[in-house]
Amino acid sequence: MPGLLQSPEGNFGSAKVIYALIAEFLGTMLFTFAGTATPTGNVSTQKSDATDATTQAGGSANWAPWGNGMSLAVMVFITANVSGGHLNPAVTLATMVTGHIKIVRGLAYIFLQICGACFGILMVAGLVTNSHVGMGNNGTGCFTTGTDVTLGMLFGWETVMTFVLVSVVYAVAIGEPSFGVMGPFAVGLALFAMVFAGSQFTGTAINPARALGPAVVFHCHWDKVWLYVIAECVGGVAAGLMAGPLYGTGATWLKKMLPWIRPTEEPTGDNNELEDQAAPKNREMELQAPLYEAKPSQFAGAKKPLSTYVQDEGTTLV
Repeated sequence: MPGLLQSPEGNFGSAKVIYALIAEFLGTMLFTFAGTATPTGNVSTQKSDATDATTQAGGSANWAPWGNGMSLAVMVFITANVSGGHLNPAVTLATMVTGHIKIVRGLAYIFLQICGACFGILMVAGLVTNSHVGMGNNGTGCFTTGTDVTLGMLFGWETVMTFVLVSVVYAVAIGEPSFGVMGPFAVGLALFAMVFAGSQFTGTAINPARALGPAVVFHCHWDKVWLYVIAECVGGVAAGLMAGPLYGTGATWLKKMLPWIRPTEEPTGDNNELEDQAAPKNREMELQAPLYEAKPSQFAGAKKPLSTYVQDEGTTLV
């Protein structure tokens, strides 16, 4: 019996949106929980009295890149066909700017991603020994700068690292030709690389929800959290704008302001409705096929993005 995602396009639209919102909440919650609970070894950031035992168990190794990268890849696999697998307000904001998701739906995603991160940290507070709500700057998963790292350096690191992550999302999940089912692995690998590079300097949040979750639950480092959020949003939007000429955009206002961006939607038909010129024409037939089956495209050997099963009136989500 076919599931909700195999139903023809346009059917059960409200139910699909509800499930997409739930997926963003649960995916971000579980990603935050798993990434935060990963032993961090002797890394100078994300220290906590509550993680002494896990630090001893992990020795001097920094397991944060492995735990965060693999957790993100798994969660994107789980949520990609339901919500698009954003799990990051920086990703959602970028796709809102480039017109790949409607603003109202994007804002709902961001709200639930932040709520999910907070609930993930609440799980950490309840399941990690000597950890409790409101414990301050020693809370598990609280992001702060390393030794001698200035606020300017913090802004630069988080902007660049988020730019890399969101650029990979556009390359493997939004762009055509895509990398098919390898997309979530690529996104997880991008996070893996960035955590390796930047954890000693900023803790590598690269996700406004991940930065806000511990701050809200543990009341930690509010003097720096705002800069994390701003830097990550700047990096995400910059990546989206840079990806526009390569992968197209559904934002008509962006075409007027930045004429070098190639639009993917053009007026067509008697009613002058927008039609996504970058989307495959036989969408209804494709939606009836197995979820992870590679789909042919205009490019030889290309695979269809996981996310194109989740539609928002003709636009492709991440």
